[in-house]
Amino acid sequence: MAFRFVLVLLRLAASDVAERRVQDLPRGFEFNETMNGWIPLTIIPSWDVFLGFSDKQKYIKGRMTIGTVYPEVATTFVEKPEDMVDVQNFGSGSGDITTMSSLKLWNPKVGKSTSISKTYVGEFSQSLYPYDLSCYPFDRKTMMFIISLQKPCGAFYRLALGCVGEGSVTESVDDDGNVLQCSWPINASSVGFDWEMFTCALNGNSTLECQMSGTRQSEALLKIYLWPSIIYGLMGFQAFALGVKLAMPRVATTMLALLSLTNLRNQVMNTLPSSGATSWLEEYFLLSISFMLLNLMGHAASFHLDATGRHHTQKMVNKFNLWGVLSLFVLIVIARLHVRECTVIDPWVSLTTLLLTATATVSIILFLVWYHRSAFREFGRQLGLEAEELAKGLHHGTSSAV
Repeated sequence: MAFRFVLVLLRLAASDVAERRVQDLPRGFEFNETMNGWIPLTIIPSWDVFLGFSDKQKYIKGRMTIGTVYPEVATTFVEKPEDMVDVQNFGSGSGDITTMSSLKLWNPKVGKSTSISKTYVGEFSQSLYPYDLSCYPFDRKTMMFIISLQKPCGAFYRLALGCVGEGSVTESVDDDGNVLQCSWPINASSVGFDWEMFTCALNGNSTLECQMSGTRQSEALLKIYLWPSIIYGLMGFQAFALGVKLAMPRVATTMLALLSLTNLRNQVMNTLPSSGATSWLEEYFLLSISFMLLNLMGHAASFHLDATGRHHTQKMVNKFNLWGVLSLFVLIVIARLHVRECTVIDPWVSLTTLLLTATATVSIILFLVWYHRSAFREFGRQLGLEAEELAKGLHHGTSSAV
């Protein structure tokens, strides 16, 4: 009785496997041979060398090796089982895929086996996976590599993960001892990132998801873009230290800073995609350019006040643009970086810096208000006189109408 029950279960399992295999085929097709179970193809992936990286095109360029080990029975349905394994997001074409010589092996469990490797040299696209640049250049990137079986090969074959090689670490196994996830150390600095581990995990019977994460080396980008922009920005603000009679040098200095910042921003944009979230560095340059516009308006106000004889107010405008607006600019830039919650920046360090900057900004503005209180009184008297003249003009117009 028990034997019959087991036999029924085996028949049901076999029919279920057969039904799933038929579902993998187009309508009207069927397999010429049938079998129970799946033939394992053991995949041993490795990342060998970095060749390039592009944020704008969203790809990483390098060499990946896919080793495939399979038993002799694997050649029952296809002549070259290793050709069924493909890296989905490899975008350089078949011309950059090289198949190495095969090696004959012996496995006590399955008998004769073959080991063969394929190398992929070129670009691995990341356009189909999350690619956030909002914290650029203070960001981390995770590169994805999807290794899969071509359909309908999954009807007879299944992928297995081989965790071998120097430094390999088995991170997860199933109840039968089959490897589900494995990692290999990279610990290399290349193409502008500090890379950590190359990790692969099985996802079903026909897909292997590999990834590696790296932290961007922001120091080089800060030297190329941020430090020169700080110098140009300070030039634009320090123009207010020049005498109000030096109208041409003041405006020329601000315009030079504006053009230099615009040029740097264009260089940054040439390295980033035109769509997606605005990066912090791009926003920083937009803020810098906008504040240079405010500086030009501040110069115009100073020239007007000096021409009309309101010298106290003109000096106040100069100081507010030099110190008050500068401190406000720094506060906004730091606040915009803090709200992005970048993983590579300690949140307590970011919050502390923001609070200190806010305190300094408020203190500077309050000091300027106190120091130039006579200018505020002059400004108030001027407003009062203009209000009186306006009222008299309205009263005179009303009387004339009557």
